[in-house]
Amino acid sequence: MLGIPIALAVFGYGEWATHKYLLHGLGRDRKSPYSFHYHDHHQAVRRNGGYDPAYEGPVWSSTTQAREAIGLTAIGLAHVPLLPIAPFYTSTIWYCLYRYRRDHRRAHLDPAWARDHLPWHYDHHMGDQDKNFGVAWSWYDVLAGTREIFVGTERERAGHAKHVARAQTASSGAALRAQRRRPLRRLFSLVAAGEA
Repeated sequence: MLGIPIALAVFGYGEWATHKYLLHGLGRDRKSPYSFHYHDHHQAVRRNGGYDPAYEGPVWSSTTQAREAIGLTAIGLAHVPLLPIAPFYTSTIWYCLYRYRRDHRRAHLDPAWARDHLPWHYDHHMGDQDKNFGVAWSWYDVLAGTREIFVGTERERAGHAKHVARAQTASSGAALRAQRRRPLRRLFSLVAAGEA
């Protein structure tokens, strides 16, 4: 059972360090394989008030989701050999990976939920993008001194209505984008309706 707190500590640090040093450090260089995060994901989220259309479809529907899923899967597979000797540790790491994926995706499909339930991640995107690197939890940011509160500040209140409007506008196009991701399904529905 000692594996559970150890895994939480390892995951908390690993998530923070990966986000800070790989995705934001190396990712600032457009030639870096990590640049998708800083240049695509962050730009979309800022432009759309916390919403990222790349998270709408299945995991393979966008490079942002696919690369994130590949990274999380690789980490999960790397822990498979530890399962027989450290089952609590390994299971906790897998839970953390699942929670990260679930919460990160939801945060960018429902920015109001993120603001209420993951304020540190909302702070990261809508406040200072060089702070608040934790997604699942903010405790390592607190330890490392990179936690900076944005939600509820005067600066956040001043732009909140604009961010909400942008997120609503971005999410309103989700149905149309879903049709574009499934051209055969759309064609079959038109044929079935007798419109093709």
